[in-house]
Amino acid sequence: MITTERDFLKQLVNPVILTDDEGCMIIMNDPAKVMLHSAGFHSTCAISEIDPLFNTKKSPADLQGPRSIQIGKAAHSITVSPVRLDGRENGHLYLFDAPDILKLIDFATFLDCIDVAIGIVNKDGVLEHLNETMSKYTGIDMKQWIGRNISELVEERALPYPASLNALRAKKPMETKITYGSGITIQYRSKHCFDSQGQIQKIISTGQDVTRVIKLESDLSSSETLKDQYYKQLNTLEIILGRDRLVYSSEQMKRVAQIAVKASKFDSPVFLWGESGVGKEMVAKLIHKAGNRAAGPFVGVNCSAIPSELLEAEFFGYEEGAFTGARKGGRKGLFDEAEKGTLFLDEISQLPLGMQSKLLRVLQEHEYMRVGSNKIISTDVRIIAATNLSWEQLADGTKFRRDLFYRLSVIPINIPPLRQRRDDILPLIRFFLKRLNLKYNSSIRINNSLLPRFYNYDWPGNVRELKNVIERLLVVASADEVGDEEYDLVHQLEIKKTPDLDGDISITRLMPLKQAMEKVEEILFRRAYQESGSIEKAAELLRINPSTIYRRIKKGLIKLN
Repeated sequence: MITTERDFLKQLVNPVILTDDEGCMIIMNDPAKVMLHSAGFHSTCAISEIDPLFNTKKSPADLQGPRSIQIGKAAHSITVSPVRLDGRENGHLYLFDAPDILKLIDFATFLDCIDVAIGIVNKDGVLEHLNETMSKYTGIDMKQWIGRNISELVEERALPYPASLNALRAKKPMETKITYGSGITIQYRSKHCFDSQGQIQKIISTGQDVTRVIKLESDLSSSETLKDQYYKQLNTLEIILGRDRLVYSSEQMKRVAQIAVKASKFDSPVFLWGESGVGKEMVAKLIHKAGNRAAGPFVGVNCSAIPSELLEAEFFGYEEGAFTGARKGGRKGLFDEAEKGTLFLDEISQLPLGMQSKLLRVLQEHEYMRVGSNKIISTDVRIIAATNLSWEQLADGTKFRRDLFYRLSVIPINIPPLRQRRDDILPLIRFFLKRLNLKYNSSIRINNSLLPRFYNYDWPGNVRELKNVIERLLVVASADEVGDEEYDLVHQLEIKKTPDLDGDISITRLMPLKQAMEKVEEILFRRAYQESGSIEKAAELLRINPSTIYRRIKKGLIKLN
């Protein structure tokens, strides 16, 4: 029979339960408490609750093990021994087996199973253990050095300065990064193992591969540097452009802005083309203000707004007495006003062919004469022209001289319509809303439910139309937030026709009735979707089931975008 002490039992690593002769639990160490708690036994007092044999009329010898008992869903191996408690009473000691991996495999094999570099040296710096992961990281079979002093290996240049030696000399835990010839960088943490007298016995170093982390940190640092450079450039553009800055998020406008900034470094003519309201003048101002002519004037003129009989006088100026009604002392023209700066000719395709010829000569010779004078004046003006004609219309030579077209389009830039760069719609809404709220000293917000309707509408008037709609929303707003009611009031989508839909609803030829009905159906579906912003709401407007629209989309009969 074993004589046991309570304090000794509490120090055991294995789960231990001590009972009296009646089976009442007297002592339970912490591992036993954890075992029972994890199995759902939170307030167990009698050993019979986990050992059914204890309540049977079996002899004490039958209780003894080793044997197995079921606790919850897990089976545990136990040994039950009779004991004498404090030398006076009888009881039973339940000793549970604790699995020990080192009983199954040797220590070296155990270390090799760990995917972390591990090295162990003794107090004299002799290498005692290391694992395969260490060799994998370093690219060297380091197990050949077990039993050697690491200081000697460093002197022989077989090893870089090892983490263990670093910690041994410092006599305190250390963190060390080492880059090996394989290109891998390992971060080591080295800790000391002490004996009972507090003397160092071992240094255990564990290391993890941080090569990728270091690369990511380097890439992140480079990205931060690049981001700072971009912010600096953007801030510079903000200062340069002020209120006339471009607002965009789409890749299409990003390319436009990039080409415009590059073009600003040269004096070559730039030709901008795109639909009315896309922001051609904004791009022209970007080119002017980002270039070396920023200190000079920017003079913009809409060629279609000048009467044909006054074009030459407006462009080149006139001398006193040049014609009836001429101002005394004469007058400077647009080229005079734009000297050393930029002359922006919007809607240049509206110029009569005769005026186009005179403009071509100025571009080629960089000189002109005022009306009523024979004196030649040299000019230093950068020309930016713009039109809403297509590239094909410009190049066919019927409305615009081909030689002038090619002379102006040294740097051609196409500005796509807003419907082709829908990613710009929401940033533009925020920009205009912020600017107009400041202008009118208001704080109007746009309900998020409206955003799909803004996004899906085709905006035939482009950015100009979007700005006008935002301003009208602020004007009619009766609260701090505008929604569908205000939008329907100011926008009136039902009387708008987008360029895409105009062609579809025009009857230019006969076709089979079924084909015509499918076309009309598609137009209605698209119009309802653009107005409502969702398939469900579109179906509600058309008084049909949403599944009808989904089926048409699946079959490829309609395209909503």
